[in-house]
Amino acid sequence: MMNHFNGAAETVATPLAAVLRKQLRGAVDQAAMLLPDLPAIRAGADRRMATALLEEAVRIGGGTVYRTASGADLLCGTARPAAIRAAGAISRLLDGALAPPIWRLPEESGELLAWAAPEQLAPTVPRPASGQVDLAGFRLRLEGLGADQILVSNTVRDADGQPAGRQLTLHRERLIADLAASGSDADLLAHAEDRLARRLLPGLGVWAASGQGLRLIPLPFQRLPPRAQTGGAVGVVPLALADIGALGEQRQRLRELGWQLAVAGLDAHVLMHLQALALPADLLLLRWSPALADRDLPAAAPRERLFLTAADAAGRAWAACARIGLIESAP
Repeated sequence: MMNHFNGAAETVATPLAAVLRKQLRGAVDQAAMLLPDLPAIRAGADRRMATALLEEAVRIGGGTVYRTASGADLLCGTARPAAIRAAGAISRLLDGALAPPIWRLPEESGELLAWAAPEQLAPTVPRPASGQVDLAGFRLRLEGLGADQILVSNTVRDADGQPAGRQLTLHRERLIADLAASGSDADLLAHAEDRLARRLLPGLGVWAASGQGLRLIPLPFQRLPPRAQTGGAVGVVPLALADIGALGEQRQRLRELGWQLAVAGLDAHVLMHLQALALPADLLLLRWSPALADRDLPAAAPRERLFLTAADAAGRAWAACARIGLIESAP
């Protein structure tokens, strides 16, 4: 059986049903499983993880994964147990928000072809290599990480250097070390950070919902915290996972709960190519690098909304000259 992702190399659109008819000839005790294009899995990290689960199903049970022009992925011709296992793993990945449909083959070939009738194969696109990541081991290690292992508390200081609050955040270097080789995969690492933020949100949300000063916590993708009892609660979204077009709506939903929104990960490159200082966020967290020192913040930059992160001595001096806040990383 074929055991790879399939995309149409032709410039002319290829009907998916025509391809499937050939593959379905002689199918015995096989299955097809659909991963639709949903907002919940459009984020690079979760989409990458879901794709890796499909690849794992192909390695176990054979078959082919087809990417459609509409953005769906169809796993076809795999062993039924492999399809059932992949569907369950994807459902857990999305916290039960999706139960991927499964067609038994050849018994339900007609239903599969009826779904595929309007679909076209997507053009071939570069696909991130999954390498030899042990997904089962990766998930076990991820679920075994405790808050005390990867959560750190940073001090938030205002432009005058005075304490202004705390940030509870994931220690990226520790997380990379704990996940071993998987930490070198940027998408899997982003997925791990989001999954941990989801798991920790109940406790972190309660901590941030009341108290004094600024209280920053990681905010998982498409998740809302509990209603804040006092001002200063801030949900931090990494720029790499943020839906730029929906930031304004996300900020409004948080405001209705008494929260502020912060966008993290703004570095010198981003500031050069994106009007980052105009993003609809209450706080903007700049990532220090020597290249940032070569850039002058615009005179109209909202300095009360800017905080520098990951700064060394030179970065702290730059923040003081720029008159912006500072988040001191714990050792």
